Formats: sequence, C-alpha cells, structure tokens
Amino acid sequence: MLLALLFMLITALLELSIPIVTKIAVDKYIYPSWRITKFSDNPADKLFKQEIIKKYPSLVIPLENENYLIDISEIDNEDRHNLERLERISDHKYLFIDINSLSDSALRDTREIIKKHTSIFLPAEKGYYINYDSLKEISAKDLRIIRSDEIRHVIKLGAILFLCLLGIFIFSSFFTYILYYSGHKIMHLMRISVFSHILKLPQNYFDKNPVGRLTTRVTNDINAINDMYTSVMVQFVKDVLVVVGVFIVMFHMNRELTFYVFILTVLMAFFAGLFRMKLKTVYRDLRRSIAKLNSFVQESIKGIILIKLYSREMANFEKFQGVNQENFKANMDQLWVYATFRPFIEFTSVFTIAFILWYGGIEVIGLDLTLGALIAYLYYARMLFRPIMELAEKYNIFQSAAAATENLYEISNVPAESVEGINHGDIRGELEFKNVWFSYNDKEWVLKDVSFKISEGETVALVGLTGSGKTTIVNLILKFYDIQKGVILFNGVDIRNYSPEYLREHISAVFQDLFLFGKNIGDGDSFDSRQLSHVIDLEDLYDSDINSMSSGEKQLVSLLSALSKKSNLLILDEATSNIDANIEQKFQETLRYEKTGRSTLIIAHRLSNVKNADRIFVIHKGEISESGTHSKLLAKKGIYYNLYQLQNEIQNFSLQ
Repeated sequence: MLLALLFMLITALLELSIPIVTKIAVDKYIYPSWRITKFSDNPADKLFKQEIIKKYPSLVIPLENENYLIDISEIDNEDRHNLERLERISDHKYLFIDINSLSDSALRDTREIIKKHTSIFLPAEKGYYINYDSLKEISAKDLRIIRSDEIRHVIKLGAILFLCLLGIFIFSSFFTYILYYSGHKIMHLMRISVFSHILKLPQNYFDKNPVGRLTTRVTNDINAINDMYTSVMVQFVKDVLVVVGVFIVMFHMNRELTFYVFILTVLMAFFAGLFRMKLKTVYRDLRRSIAKLNSFVQESIKGIILIKLYSREMANFEKFQGVNQENFKANMDQLWVYATFRPFIEFTSVFTIAFILWYGGIEVIGLDLTLGALIAYLYYARMLFRPIMELAEKYNIFQSAAAATENLYEISNVPAESVEGINHGDIRGELEFKNVWFSYNDKEWVLKDVSFKISEGETVALVGLTGSGKTTIVNLILKFYDIQKGVILFNGVDIRNYSPEYLREHISAVFQDLFLFGKNIGDGDSFDSRQLSHVIDLEDLYDSDINSMSSGEKQLVSLLSALSKKSNLLILDEATSNIDANIEQKFQETLRYEKTGRSTLIIAHRLSNVKNADRIFVIHKGEISESGTHSKLLAKKGIYYNLYQLQNEIQNFSLQ
C-alpha cells in the first residue's frame, strides 16, 4: 500500500506539472510577452521604476525617451497590476531578440534578416525588438531563424511534457497494478481467514444463521472491502492531494479567479453531498427490491411443480408483476437522481469553464493574468471536477464496505469451537449417557434426565415420535452442542475431555439430510466397496453425476463412506429412509454379520429396521420411557407396541 501511495504521489505531481509546463511554453516562448511602458516624472512612479529595474534587471530593457521594454510574463502579479495602474503600457506585443544568446551561425543569419527588414526591427540595449503584428511581413523560413531560440526551448518543454505524460503512464500503471495486486492479495488472505474461522465455529451458530448470509460474508462482503481499498481509500488520498495542489497553484497564479473557482467548487460539492444522501436511500430501496425479485424468481422456479400442480400460474404471475413493478419504481427513482445530478454537475463544470474564459480573458487583457496561466486554469478546472463527479459512487462503495466490515467483525468475534482435549489413547465403541439434560435455548428442555449405555460391539436403536430428541442425542455424541446437566462417557471418559477432532475421528455417522461433495463420488476419497458390493452394484455410482443421483443413491454413497471409515462407533440416523426394502434388508444383514467389533446406534421411524437390535430405547418427550428387545417391548404393550401396531395397520392398508 505504501508503494502504491508513493507511485500515486509521483503520478499526482506529474499531472499537476503538465499545466505549468504548458504555461511556461505559452507565456515565455510561444506568445510574445514583451510590452513597452513609459514611466512619468512623478516621484512615486520614479521610485517604482527603480524598484522594477532593481528587482528584474534582465526583464527590463531601457529604450529611448524613458521608455522601457518589459517582459510581463516573468514579473509577479502585484507588480504587473501596478504597471497596469500607470496606464502607460502599450497594447502592442513585441518579440525581443537577445543577440547575446545566439550562436555564431544563428547570429549571422539573424543580422542578415534584420538588414532585409530594417524598418520593422528596432535596436535596443541588448538586441532588437519587433512588433508582433509585423512578423507577418517576414517569411516562414526567416521567422524560424529569428525564433530559433524560442523553438529550441519549446522543443525542450515539449520533450519534458512528453516525459511527464510517459511518467504518468508508467507510474499510474505501476500504481494500478500494485494497488490491485495488493487488494487481491488482501482479499485472498481475508477469505482464507474468514472461511477457516467459519469452519471452526460451533454448530449452534450455523443453526441461527442461514447459509446465504455466511456465503455473503466470504464473497460479497470481502469484495466490498476490496472495492473500498482499490477505488476509494488510496484513490481518495490522490484526489485530495490533486485538489489541494490545484488550488495552491491556481492561487499563486491569480487569487481572485481562484476564489471564484473555489466558490463554484464548494457549490458543486454541496449538491454532490445532497445527491449522496438521496442516492443512499435510493440504493437501499433498489437493493431491497432486487433481493425480493431474485428471491421470488428463485422460489417460483424451485416450486414450479407445485405451481403447475395447483394451477397457480396466473396467481403467481400477478404476484410477480407486483414485485417487478416495485423493482421498476426503484430503478426509476435511481434514474431520476442520476438524470438530475449528472446534468447539474456537467452544467456547473461547463459554466465554470465559461466563467474562467470570461473572467480570465478580462484578466489577461488587464495584464493580471497571462495567456499561459489562463490555459493552465482551464486544465486545472477539469482536474477539480473529476473527484467531485466520482464522489457519490465512492461514497456508496464506502457505505457498502463499512457495512461489510461490521459484518466481518461480527463473525470474527464469534468464539470458535474449542479444540482442546485428549487426542490420544485407545478408543473402543462404548458409550454411556448419565442423567443428561439439554436445551437449545435454555428455556425448554429437549432431553430430560436421559440415561442409557451402549457396550462395545452392541447394536442399539433409538425410536420415538418426531421431535422426541433422537437426533439431538446424535448431535450431543458428536460434540456439536454442550449439555447443561449430566455427563456423556465415551470409553469411560467424559466426551468434554476429548478434542472434537479426535472424538469424531473414531465415530462414523450417516444422517437423513444428505450432502455429497464433488462432481462424482470417486473424486477425492477412495472408498472400500467390498462391504456393500453384495448389496448393490456400485460401479455406476462411481461414474454418476451427483446432481443426477436419486436420494436413495446418495444414501448408499453415504453408507459406503461411513462403512469405509475405520471407526469404533457407527451412527445411522434414518440412514436407509430413501432405500427400497430389498436393499435395506441386505444392508441390515451386512451390519449384523460384519460388525467386526464396532458398536452401532440406529435411529429410525420404521420399526422394521430396528427389531434385530440388541436393545431398543423408546424416547418420548425427551425421556427414555421404555427399553428392551423387540419382543419384550411388544409384550409390554406400551408406546413401542402402539407404534408397531400403527405401522403394521398402515402397511396392511397400503397393500389392499
């Protein structure tokens, strides 16, 4: 950033120097700047004459009859104004030829030209002078010889001007490249930092924040900060330096004209501020309408089956018209703001240029301003308006970046999931809940004094109505949440003493809500397909596109991944709910005969999936209400019996 600022500063100085070089070329060498003045016998005028001669010895050349040839372009504004006050300065402009500055060959050629035109070349103390209007009597060839010294200086100044432009190109290219390179590097590192922090956040944070919001933090919010860095922060420093530099140079050339230009600039900045406040409201409404429109279109396309099923096409279209009309109005409001602001800024800028031409032209005639200074003023005026024109856009970028920064600070201040704990030792598949109480919101208990034990190599099932707390138990085992009361023991050790990574490394889990990474299941992990090879032909799954897979196929892939993992505890949370009965039966046989000492916790609504479990726990309203084998629970004729009978009746009814 400092290197970019350095190149930016050099670029700004070069941009400021271009009008100055142009002014010098015009005033000193292109446009004749010598005038004849005659001082009166007034003592004050005589004193002023002595001061002028003493102050500018090389710019004042005595002529006959108390007349003096003076270079108006080189003296300061105050002295120029005092000379104008004498009303003795000629309206005619003169070209002065200093014979002492000419080379021998140029001197010979010049003397020959003077001999040919003795009537228009007048002698002076250090050379000759000629009325500017009389130059048209000289041929173009002779004129180039006479003004060879000016032409040489103009070529030098042109070369300097070209070098300035080349420097602006080079340093602005370096400035832009380094600025955007550092911006993208910062954005790259910020994304790594934010995403790595998101991966470490506890599960309850993801429960409270939607996926779209977190995605925005990693993508749009960081982009907004990058835009602020590249388009506003460093560029703002350059704009401030340019504006301050322009006013300093303009003030040095002419104070009164600079004051009027300053007033017009402040007026333009004031209206730009009003535009900024109006634009803020318009942008907010526009972003809200765009989000609403995108959400409605996405919802309609995703739910197109239901729209067609219930013949809601016309009703949905009428609702879309209302949302689209709202977006149209927001766009029209934005258009109105731009349609009034930009023409006003353009009008003000053109008016300022016209004012500089009018007022500056009068000042040039009155010798209070040189022609080169007037040209420089016009150039500087354009440099002043550019930052003001971009003010509203930059302010909007700044507002977006400020909001994005707050969002990133908010997510960065969320404490990460603790990684402390035991990460070594022999782990077996023994799990025990002892008087566990848990609540998601500290108000309503989801689990109430839950106690059960899974021995090594045992298959245990959890059944119950929806919302009874079955999946919550799985989340607690995996340390996605912390319990409020009680203790959960894994191999006799409180799971709070284990590091989450080490604990989850020894547990395999398949959930009902499936998500597969990658395009194909073979991308990345290498699965051991032997455990499910007799259940289904998995060859087609390896080459299948995930987007074209059915829910049952995705569950098979998840089961294959879980069984390939060398874990001591396997958790199946409705893991076969989307698989047909034949494949499900084969899979259950696989679990029953190929456990290899692994403990299994099965959560299922279909009781046919759990009747072969070693033990079954029935959870009702967050409590273990019944436990035992399938046959013992049926004999009790309790909740499990009622669930089993209900499912059998539904199955028999569906077969009729």
